[in-house]
Amino acid sequence: MKILAIGAHPDDIEIFMYGLLYLLKKRGDKIFLAIATDGSLGGNDSDKNLVNLRKAESQKALNKIGEPYFFNFKDGQLGNDTNHKMKIYEYISKIKPNFIITHYKKDYHSDHRTLSKIVSQIAGHFIPVIYCDTMMGVNFKPKHYVDITKVFEEKKKAVSFHKTQQPKRFLDLIELMNSYRSAQCNAPKGSYAEAYYFERSFPFCDVKEFFPAAPKLRMFDIKNQKGFL
Repeated sequence: MKILAIGAHPDDIEIFMYGLLYLLKKRGDKIFLAIATDGSLGGNDSDKNLVNLRKAESQKALNKIGEPYFFNFKDGQLGNDTNHKMKIYEYISKIKPNFIITHYKKDYHSDHRTLSKIVSQIAGHFIPVIYCDTMMGVNFKPKHYVDITKVFEEKKKAVSFHKTQQPKRFLDLIELMNSYRSAQCNAPKGSYAEAYYFERSFPFCDVKEFFPAAPKLRMFDIKNQKGFL
Protein backbone atom coordinates (compact mmCIF):
# COMPACT_ATOMS: atom_id res chain seq x y z
CA MET A 1 0.00 0.00 0.00
CA LYS A 2 0.92 3.65 -0.39
CA ILE A 3 0.67 5.70 2.81
CA LEU A 4 0.94 9.48 2.98
CA ALA A 5 1.76 11.18 6.29
CA ILE A 6 1.34 14.96 6.40
CA GLY A 7 2.59 16.93 9.39
CA ALA A 8 2.12 20.64 9.97
CA HIS A 9 5.68 21.33 11.17
CA PRO A 10 9.12 19.76 11.08
CA ASP A 11 9.14 17.22 13.98
CA ASP A 12 5.35 16.58 14.03
CA ILE A 13 5.63 13.32 12.10
CA GLU A 14 8.35 12.12 14.45
CA ILE A 15 6.47 13.01 17.65
CA PHE A 16 2.99 11.82 16.73
CA MET A 17 3.24 9.25 13.90
CA TYR A 18 6.76 7.83 13.71
CA GLY A 19 6.14 4.49 15.40
CA LEU A 20 3.27 3.55 13.11
CA LEU A 21 5.10 4.73 9.98
CA TYR A 22 8.25 2.79 10.91
CA LEU A 23 6.19 -0.38 11.35
CA LEU A 24 4.40 0.17 8.04
CA LYS A 25 7.75 0.68 6.32
CA LYS A 26 9.03 -2.59 7.81
CA ARG A 27 5.83 -4.28 6.63
CA GLY A 28 6.71 -3.33 3.06
CA ASP A 29 4.38 -0.39 2.50
CA LYS A 30 5.56 2.63 0.51
CA ILE A 31 5.69 5.70 2.72
CA PHE A 32 5.32 9.29 1.49
CA LEU A 33 6.06 12.15 3.88
CA ALA A 34 5.07 15.81 3.63
CA ILE A 35 5.62 18.80 5.91
CA ALA A 36 3.31 21.78 5.47
CA THR A 37 5.05 24.74 7.13
CA ASP A 38 8.65 25.93 7.24
CA GLY A 39 8.93 25.82 11.05
CA SER A 40 10.26 29.38 11.15
CA LEU A 41 8.51 30.21 14.44
CA GLY A 42 10.06 27.28 16.31
CA GLY A 43 13.28 28.87 17.53
CA ASN A 44 15.38 31.99 18.10
CA ASP A 45 17.55 32.01 14.97
CA SER A 46 16.87 34.22 11.98
CA ASP A 47 13.97 32.90 9.90
CA LYS A 48 16.12 31.85 6.95
CA ASN A 49 18.75 30.06 9.00
CA LEU A 50 16.20 28.32 11.20
CA VAL A 51 14.19 27.14 8.19
CA ASN A 52 17.28 25.54 6.68
CA LEU A 53 18.31 23.96 9.97
CA ARG A 54 14.87 22.47 10.60
CA LYS A 55 14.63 21.14 7.07
CA ALA A 56 17.98 19.36 7.48
CA GLU A 57 16.88 17.98 10.86
CA SER A 58 13.72 16.52 9.32
CA GLN A 59 15.62 14.90 6.49
CA LYS A 60 17.98 13.20 8.95
CA ALA A 61 15.20 12.23 11.36
CA LEU A 62 12.99 10.67 8.68
CA ASN A 63 15.78 9.07 6.65
CA LYS A 64 14.83 5.50 7.62
CA ILE A 65 11.23 6.00 6.50
CA GLY A 66 11.44 8.22 3.44
CA GLU A 67 12.37 11.57 1.95
CA PRO A 68 10.06 14.36 3.17
CA TYR A 69 8.44 16.78 0.77
CA PHE A 70 8.38 20.41 2.01
CA PHE A 71 5.52 22.72 1.08
CA ASN A 72 7.35 25.57 2.86
CA PHE A 73 4.19 27.46 3.84
CA LYS A 74 4.84 30.17 6.44
CA ASP A 75 4.76 28.83 9.98
CA GLY A 76 1.66 29.98 11.88
CA GLN A 77 -0.13 31.06 8.71
CA LEU A 78 -1.26 27.75 7.26
CA GLY A 79 -4.47 28.17 5.30
CA ASN A 80 -4.31 31.98 5.15
CA ASP A 81 -3.49 31.71 1.45
CA THR A 82 -6.05 29.92 -0.74
CA ASN A 83 -3.13 28.56 -2.75
CA HIS A 84 -2.19 26.31 0.18
CA LYS A 85 -5.22 24.10 -0.32
CA MET A 86 -4.58 23.80 -4.05
CA LYS A 87 -0.92 22.83 -3.57
CA ILE A 88 -1.84 20.14 -1.04
CA TYR A 89 -4.58 18.90 -3.37
CA GLU A 90 -2.13 18.65 -6.27
CA TYR A 91 0.37 16.73 -4.13
CA ILE A 92 -2.22 14.23 -2.87
CA SER A 93 -3.56 13.77 -6.40
CA LYS A 94 -0.05 12.99 -7.63
CA ILE A 95 0.66 10.45 -4.87
CA LYS A 96 -2.78 8.77 -4.89
CA PRO A 97 -2.23 7.11 -1.48
CA ASN A 98 -4.35 4.27 -0.11
CA PHE A 99 -4.74 6.25 3.10
CA ILE A 100 -3.52 9.44 4.74
CA ILE A 101 -2.34 10.15 8.29
CA THR A 102 -2.51 13.71 9.59
CA HIS A 103 -3.46 15.83 12.61
CA TYR A 104 -6.78 15.75 14.45
CA LYS A 105 -9.39 18.47 13.92
CA LYS A 106 -9.45 19.41 17.64
CA ASP A 107 -5.67 19.58 18.09
CA TYR A 108 -4.21 22.29 20.34
CA HIS A 109 -2.28 24.03 17.53
CA SER A 110 -4.01 26.18 14.91
CA ASP A 111 -1.73 24.92 12.11
CA HIS A 112 -2.57 21.33 13.08
CA ARG A 113 -6.30 22.04 13.06
CA THR A 114 -6.10 23.86 9.75
CA LEU A 115 -4.13 21.07 8.08
CA SER A 116 -6.62 18.51 9.38
CA LYS A 117 -9.48 20.50 7.89
CA ILE A 118 -7.75 20.98 4.53
CA VAL A 119 -6.81 17.31 4.14
CA SER A 120 -10.28 16.15 5.19
CA GLN A 121 -11.98 18.46 2.71
CA ILE A 122 -9.66 17.48 -0.12
CA ALA A 123 -9.50 13.72 0.36
CA GLY A 124 -12.00 12.55 2.98
CA HIS A 125 -14.56 11.24 0.50
CA PHE A 126 -12.01 9.50 -1.73
CA ILE A 127 -9.20 8.40 0.60
CA PRO A 128 -9.47 7.26 4.24
CA VAL A 129 -7.98 9.90 6.54
CA ILE A 130 -6.59 8.70 9.87
CA TYR A 131 -5.86 11.21 12.63
CA CYS A 132 -2.90 11.02 15.00
CA ASP A 133 -2.91 11.76 18.72
CA THR A 134 -2.76 15.28 20.12
CA MET A 135 -0.23 16.70 22.58
CA MET A 136 -0.82 14.75 25.81
CA GLY A 137 -4.08 13.46 24.33
CA VAL A 138 -6.01 16.69 24.87
CA ASN A 139 -9.47 16.54 23.17
CA PHE A 140 -8.62 13.12 21.69
CA LYS A 141 -10.48 9.82 22.11
CA PRO A 142 -8.57 7.01 20.37
CA LYS A 143 -10.24 4.30 18.32
CA HIS A 144 -7.06 2.47 17.32
CA TYR A 145 -3.88 1.67 19.24
CA VAL A 146 -0.60 0.52 17.72
CA ASP A 147 2.07 -1.31 19.71
CA ILE A 148 5.31 0.56 19.01
CA THR A 149 7.38 -1.01 21.80
CA LYS A 150 9.82 -2.70 19.43
CA VAL A 151 10.47 0.53 17.50
CA PHE A 152 10.25 3.05 20.35
CA GLU A 153 14.02 3.50 20.50
CA GLU A 154 13.98 4.36 16.78
CA LYS A 155 11.28 6.94 17.46
CA LYS A 156 13.40 8.49 20.21
CA LYS A 157 16.39 8.68 17.86
CA ALA A 158 14.26 10.42 15.22
CA VAL A 159 12.98 13.02 17.70
CA SER A 160 16.54 13.57 18.97
CA PHE A 161 17.64 14.89 15.57
CA HIS A 162 15.64 18.08 16.13
CA LYS A 163 18.38 19.89 18.05
CA THR A 164 16.87 23.33 17.40
CA GLN A 165 13.79 22.28 19.39
CA GLN A 166 15.58 21.26 22.61
CA PRO A 167 14.47 17.65 22.05
CA LYS A 168 14.70 16.44 25.65
CA ARG A 169 11.29 17.98 26.38
CA PHE A 170 9.77 16.03 23.50
CA LEU A 171 11.57 12.84 24.49
CA ASP A 172 10.07 13.19 27.96
CA LEU A 173 6.69 13.87 26.37
CA ILE A 174 6.63 10.80 24.11
CA GLU A 175 7.88 8.62 26.97
CA LEU A 176 4.92 9.73 29.05
CA MET A 177 2.33 9.85 26.27
CA ASN A 178 3.17 6.55 24.55
CA SER A 179 3.51 4.64 27.82
CA TYR A 180 0.14 6.05 28.92
CA ARG A 181 -1.54 4.93 25.69
CA SER A 182 -0.08 1.47 26.19
CA ALA A 183 -1.32 1.41 29.78
CA GLN A 184 -4.82 2.14 28.47
CA CYS A 185 -4.57 -1.24 26.73
CA ASN A 186 -3.51 -2.88 30.01
CA ALA A 187 -0.12 -3.69 28.46
CA PRO A 188 2.76 -4.31 30.87
CA LYS A 189 5.10 -1.60 32.11
CA GLY A 190 7.81 -0.83 29.59
CA SER A 191 5.43 -1.03 26.64
CA TYR A 192 4.58 1.83 24.32
CA ALA A 193 1.69 2.59 21.98
CA GLU A 194 0.54 5.31 19.62
CA ALA A 195 -3.14 6.21 19.38
CA TYR A 196 -5.19 7.09 16.30
CA TYR A 197 -8.72 8.07 15.38
CA PHE A 198 -10.82 7.33 12.32
CA GLU A 199 -14.27 8.79 11.79
CA ARG A 200 -16.38 6.26 9.94
CA SER A 201 -18.20 7.73 6.98
CA PHE A 202 -19.29 6.54 3.58
CA PRO A 203 -17.65 4.92 1.66
CA PHE A 204 -15.13 3.88 4.36
CA CYS A 205 -16.59 2.01 7.33
CA ASP A 206 -13.54 0.28 8.79
CA VAL A 207 -9.77 0.78 8.52
CA LYS A 208 -8.43 -1.64 11.12
CA GLU A 209 -6.88 -3.79 8.36
CA PHE A 210 -4.46 -0.92 7.69
CA PHE A 211 -3.07 -0.97 11.22
CA PRO A 212 -0.31 -3.13 12.72
CA ALA A 213 -1.18 -4.97 15.94
CA ALA A 214 -2.35 -3.20 19.08
CA PRO A 215 -0.70 -4.01 22.42
CA LYS A 216 -1.57 -7.56 23.49
CA LEU A 217 -4.09 -7.91 26.26
CA ARG A 218 -2.93 -9.38 29.55
CA MET A 219 -5.32 -12.16 30.48
CA PHE A 220 -6.83 -11.94 33.94
CA ASP A 221 -5.91 -14.73 36.33
CA ILE A 222 -9.17 -15.20 38.26
CA LYS A 223 -7.70 -17.61 40.79
CA ASN A 224 -4.78 -15.40 41.76
CA GLN A 225 -6.45 -12.10 40.99
CA LYS A 226 -3.61 -10.99 38.72
CA GLY A 227 -3.52 -9.30 35.36
CA PHE A 228 -5.21 -5.95 35.80
CA LEU A 229 -3.40 -2.75 36.73
